[in-house]
Amino acid sequence: MQLRYTAAVSDDTNDGSETLGGKTSSEKEKEPAVPPQGKLGKFIQTYSSFLGSFVIGVAGLIATSIWQFRQSEIARHAAENQQKIAQMQAENSWRIERAEILGKNLSVLASHGPNTAEQRYGVLLSLTRGNILDPELAVSYALELGRDNTDYMKSVLSSTEHKTWAQLAHSFVLTCLQRYGAARDVPVCHNDSLEDRSQGIAELLSEEMGQGKTEPLDLLNDERAVQSAPSRLAWLFEPYVTDLYERRQWAEISRFEGHSTGAKLVAALILSTSRTGEFVTASEATQLQTFHAERRKWLAGYLAGGSCDPECRGKLVDLMLSLYGEAQGEFDEVLKSLLQRPRGDAGPALSRLHARLLWCQVDNDDLQKFRDAVLVPTVRALLAGKPDAQPLEDVLALLAMTPEPIDPVAKAAWKDVLAQLQKLAPTVYQRSYVGRRAYTERERKSPPPQVKKLNFCGAEDLSFGLPTANE
Repeated sequence: MQLRYTAAVSDDTNDGSETLGGKTSSEKEKEPAVPPQGKLGKFIQTYSSFLGSFVIGVAGLIATSIWQFRQSEIARHAAENQQKIAQMQAENSWRIERAEILGKNLSVLASHGPNTAEQRYGVLLSLTRGNILDPELAVSYALELGRDNTDYMKSVLSSTEHKTWAQLAHSFVLTCLQRYGAARDVPVCHNDSLEDRSQGIAELLSEEMGQGKTEPLDLLNDERAVQSAPSRLAWLFEPYVTDLYERRQWAEISRFEGHSTGAKLVAALILSTSRTGEFVTASEATQLQTFHAERRKWLAGYLAGGSCDPECRGKLVDLMLSLYGEAQGEFDEVLKSLLQRPRGDAGPALSRLHARLLWCQVDNDDLQKFRDAVLVPTVRALLAGKPDAQPLEDVLALLAMTPEPIDPVAKAAWKDVLAQLQKLAPTVYQRSYVGRRAYTERERKSPPPQVKKLNFCGAEDLSFGLPTANE
């Protein structure tokens, strides 16, 4: 009976729940579910020690690379510093050596006179070619050498690299013939001893420009600088521009003019005198006439424009009067137009013309041509307008300082315009012509002390036998 009871109990128990692994199924359901493990996780769990060693190795390799890079940078900087130190030491040694060489030859370079010119030339040329002398110092010694021998000076300057053309242009001294168009036996014309040196500088510029060097053109970059010294720059570039014109290098002339406004102004002044003694065919004459007409028109517009102030006009008119004969009428219309302008525009030009005519600072032939082609026609044009206008009195004052014409045609025109003046403006005639003529005679007989060295009136003419502007 007992055995049956136990079996029954067991059956009752099994009916409630089955056991599995010592746990009932209900208890198993209450436990949290474990997610399935991925391949990466299994790999990390399996090879964890290997991965740790790999990471440490990579980190060490990166650290080693960074250290090696920094060491190479330190070594590179050290090498550069050593190179700079060595270069500085070499430069200092060269400076010391240059100073010693220069010191040994300084007495030779400091000497003067034609007797030492050849010795100075040899020393200066070797120092220049060896780049021992500073370019500015080399130019200074070369210019001093040029006082005694122009060829030696040009040779040294040709060998001097990085020379400053502003320094050379400043040393270009105008002769009396270039400044006034005439040379007289007066103190102001006795200082033409540097004529050969100045001509050598102009020839050197022409040679270097012909070789394609453009450094001299820097002198023409600043328009104001050109306006302040038009005579010096025109004569400095005259050999080069004239040579281009004589060889009919129209493209090169256009390139020169296109460099700057200052270059075009200098070219217009130079080319106006380039027609002297030309012998050309009829077809070429037409081409040249057009060529000069374009530049004459441009020059007239420039003088009337706003970029050329009254002081600029005065200096340009001064140069035109000096070149008047060589220009062969190229300046006539420009000058007549300027003289009819108000005194505010033409004041400095009138002052310069007044001083030049009063003290006879103009060639006699040029003066007569200027009187007949400019002054007399301008007075006639002004009389056709308002006889009492201020420009009329100013031009009459200039006319009063010129001699009476000798040529019958010119004398007839001169008398005719004076007769019109007496008829239309007798007061102006007495004051501005008769009175000014008497004043001029008195001043020339007894000039002030400060202008005696500038007074060309009655002085011996030294222009005879001298080369003209284009020779």
